[in-house]
Amino acid sequence: MDCERLKRSANVETARLKLLRGWKATVVLSGLSDTTFSADEWGNCLARPESIAEDYEQILKQQDQNLVVVKFLTLAGRDIKVVIKRHYPNLTLRSFFRSFRPGRALRNFNTAVELLRCAVPVAIPLAAIEQKRFGRSIQSIYVTEYIENGDHLHHFLAQLPAAVSTEAFKLKKQLCVRIAQVLAALHRAGYWHRDAKATNFIVSKDAFGRYRLLMTDMDGIKPYRFRKRYRQLRAFWHLAASLMNLHNVTRTDCLRTFTAYCKLLCISARQRRDLFRRIAAEADAKYARSLRNSAAQKQR
Repeated sequence: MDCERLKRSANVETARLKLLRGWKATVVLSGLSDTTFSADEWGNCLARPESIAEDYEQILKQQDQNLVVVKFLTLAGRDIKVVIKRHYPNLTLRSFFRSFRPGRALRNFNTAVELLRCAVPVAIPLAAIEQKRFGRSIQSIYVTEYIENGDHLHHFLAQLPAAVSTEAFKLKKQLCVRIAQVLAALHRAGYWHRDAKATNFIVSKDAFGRYRLLMTDMDGIKPYRFRKRYRQLRAFWHLAASLMNLHNVTRTDCLRTFTAYCKLLCISARQRRDLFRRIAAEADAKYARSLRNSAAQKQR
């Protein structure tokens, strides 16, 4: 096993591991959590990378050959609960040419590490594992921390009591601020969220009992290149549209979230009104399209 240590910043240390049978891995050694690992410990853990997604505890998502599972990894002499995302490239011409680039797992790993350096709250990455053959990526596996007592935002809000109560109001207000903070931090870091639906945000409690919000879908995180204002606002109407089927989420909640976001980025009240009208119209249109698509699928 060859190992090339990398120090990307003063407090984050990663390593590249060359494994057997065309497998390579990039792993976190220290700096992103309270636990530190050695390259040799990771090498022992990943001795059989093709079987890392087996013997899982729970399936979170399965589509074709792609799989997202929860399982325990034995690392540094203890069992660590993780989420494993295994991806196979599609058999299309576009995917064929894209497979010569670094695999999805490594791209997600690098994005997550960069966002954490910019203080954007995301699930902590642990490893990116990739199998290459003749220069092509044929399989990639992304490993992240498992967030205990976490629930995606849509399900969490759906569980709130339908009747208006002081406790539910305070909790929704707190989540509005958390969403605004996450998206503002993402914008400051120079990124936007292409698929900011509610199921891509995880709600959990920290050690002090306060609710926190984390992003989990690194596929949807892209750097700004052009049409910056459009892409900056797109996250809001995607998120709003994904919550419109919940009776306890109102237009006022969306306005409260956007107002907090604008204050964090010093967007004036005059701009805020025009921008929110646009967001509301786009969210209504996207929700209507999703209803039509759902109805069309049921008729097939």
